[in-house]
Amino acid sequence: MDQSSPIADSFEPAAPGAARTLGGPTLALVTSRFQLAEPADAAPDAWRDGLAQLLAWLGVETEFLTPARPSGRLARMADWAASAGQLAAPAPVFAPWIGWSPLAFQHGGLAGLPQAQYVASYLIDHARGAPAARGGTDIVLMSPHPSVCLAEAVGDVPTPRAAVLRTMLRAARAEGREHVAIICHARQRNAVARQLLAAGKSLTRDGLELDILTIEDALVPLMSGAVLWDAIIAMPDLRSTVFTVLAETSGVRRAWPMLWFGRSLQLVTSETPGEGMSRLPLDAPALIHALALTLHEAGMGRAAWRLHDAWARLRDSGVTSTGRGTDAPYVTAVADDAFLAMLCREGAVSKRPQMPWRALKNAEIANSGGHLPTLRVVVSNGATPNI
Repeated sequence: MDQSSPIADSFEPAAPGAARTLGGPTLALVTSRFQLAEPADAAPDAWRDGLAQLLAWLGVETEFLTPARPSGRLARMADWAASAGQLAAPAPVFAPWIGWSPLAFQHGGLAGLPQAQYVASYLIDHARGAPAARGGTDIVLMSPHPSVCLAEAVGDVPTPRAAVLRTMLRAARAEGREHVAIICHARQRNAVARQLLAAGKSLTRDGLELDILTIEDALVPLMSGAVLWDAIIAMPDLRSTVFTVLAETSGVRRAWPMLWFGRSLQLVTSETPGEGMSRLPLDAPALIHALALTLHEAGMGRAAWRLHDAWARLRDSGVTSTGRGTDAPYVTAVADDAFLAMLCREGAVSKRPQMPWRALKNAEIANSGGHLPTLRVVVSNGATPNI
């Protein structure tokens, strides 16, 4: 079964550590089977059944791989999480029923935090009834893993390695995101600015606008609800603050799909409020979006687009899952399993074009931008930073 796509699969997805180039001849790897690695901790029945239902509806033949299990009985879920991030599996470990709190990234990272270079969580919520080009929220929230942040001198706040920062920016650009905020502590700002200046114009030549802000300067635009950026890179200690503000202003207070990247996508979970790690009840949007992102990373863009479009149309028809908000009198909230069943029955009546999701874009179709490259170091008191 050919899973390639003429729209979104015209090149093989680059590893997160590599730059995704624009234009030129490309080579795509066409596979007949979608591969997912099973975590050591088995999926809850509701999540397993929902995943099987979506894959059957998409017609995607899936091979579930069993990664090497850590020795001994896993008595705690945190033990599983630590091992899952280190499994040498040829496919990503897929476990969106595991919810990690952004608090787990503070103070060098919670014990048991999966290993990675960086994480990316997606806040996606289309405004129902809005024209395709307007309304809704589409933001990726990235953070370097605490393990890749180093202090330049004793007493300094750990700052991400330059290569990891560049990788996150290129990943945002590959999704067609043009306005990026890097939110850091005041004592990190100079180090981050030096790293970007050392990279030259390679990161901004395609119209990427970068704002380097302290958390104090970022709070006002974040809390206003009119976010100025479509991608945000938050330092690990600040991730919880940024996540909480975005969740409150957007109204999406349940799970966000969360991708963990090393040299490639290695783990798929969710990100949720709270502390540490938790096992989540079925969350239909989190499952749909996590699967769409994983399909896209595997080069199956057509299936990823179809899944997201079906979710958007069902919501535009006035149906939402319980806990996802009812912002109009005609909205009907249904249980998460019922939402999945309706999607697979293609029960959406909306025929209007839906807002595309930047996360499903490839670099080739991203807007190349025509304005001058921009790097701004935002200082609230007007003082010139010492770079």
